[in-house]
Amino acid sequence: PQSNHPELACQGGLLLRDSASMFTFGKSGRTVRTRIGLHCGVANVGNFGSSNRVDYTALGENINLASRMEGLNKFLGTDLLITGNLFSKVNGKFVTRYCGRFQLKGFERDVEVHELLAATGQAESFRALRETFTEALARFEKKDFEAAEDGFHRALKLNPEDGPSTFFLKHIAELRAHPPEGEWTGAVELKEK
Repeated sequence: PQSNHPELACQGGLLLRDSASMFTFGKSGRTVRTRIGLHCGVANVGNFGSSNRVDYTALGENINLASRMEGLNKFLGTDLLITGNLFSKVNGKFVTRYCGRFQLKGFERDVEVHELLAATGQAESFRALRETFTEALARFEKKDFEAAEDGFHRALKLNPEDGPSTFFLKHIAELRAHPPEGEWTGAVELKEK
């Protein structure tokens, strides 16, 4: 048992993300892209299977949620996402950015999502982008799409490759073309893994 396992997981995620970018594919020279999803919870860990095949693995809803977080990176254009559950255990110990609430495939409730950006010593380099994005996302969650679009465009001026801003701009365009039915919660529903 390690009492600081949430912090260790985040440190490990940052190290893996930063190390993976140093590796390239053979002659093509393409950089390895690693996507990481972190969540904290109870899991079943051990040998599972049958008499024909046994696998040492981890199973359970919390493992599935971590896997969905890893997959969500693909949509948001990010590398390292953590759930609100894990964020609550490491808040203030790392530089993070709230990315919204998502209804992930296979889960009934919305999941709060944060991007894990860096160690706390690097907070200032992310301040302007985080503040601009946070304001835009707050407008999105209040269904003020015009102000949200303006904010996400300002975030893209700060970082033209900001995946979450690009994602939300596309999502707003989809919502205008196909308005959501029922009560607006601000959560983004993903139907794919």
